[in-house]
Amino acid sequence: MRSFEPLPADTLAAKLGATLFTTDQVTNFEPEQVAVLLASDGWSGVIISDRPLWIVYNPHHAPARYESNLMHEIAHVLLNHQPVGFDPVTGIPKRKQNNEDEATYLGGCLQIPKRGLLWATQRKMLLPQIATHFGASKAMVQFRSNVTNVLVKC
Repeated sequence: MRSFEPLPADTLAAKLGATLFTTDQVTNFEPEQVAVLLASDGWSGVIISDRPLWIVYNPHHAPARYESNLMHEIAHVLLNHQPVGFDPVTGIPKRKQNNEDEATYLGGCLQIPKRGLLWATQRKMLLPQIATHFGASKAMVQFRSNVTNVLVKC
């Protein structure tokens, strides 16, 4: 792949052998857990098994947010982060804050590589066009612009 080519999260997940689920597709979740998760916008995704790799995602998020959420979870896999416990209400694994920060950074790199951002700005693409090209949110493009020091025009 070239750095300017979009990498859909589904494609990377499949390459890693991941199976993707929404909360209502996970048969071993208790109905109460499913209800709590489906009613909440406060979570994005979670790895519920690493062998085989199973990722549960929030089905209520927009497509650009889904891409970011899934890249974040894939980053946890690539960084070999381990859960540190489980939330007693939802059953979702807890994580360390520094692991979350690392996964946020790497997830953004996977979604919009710096060289891809440079490619886009050299072609005078504006922030909304870059977001569309990479299947990202405008906020993700701005985040990548901020951390890479690649100026993106609105």
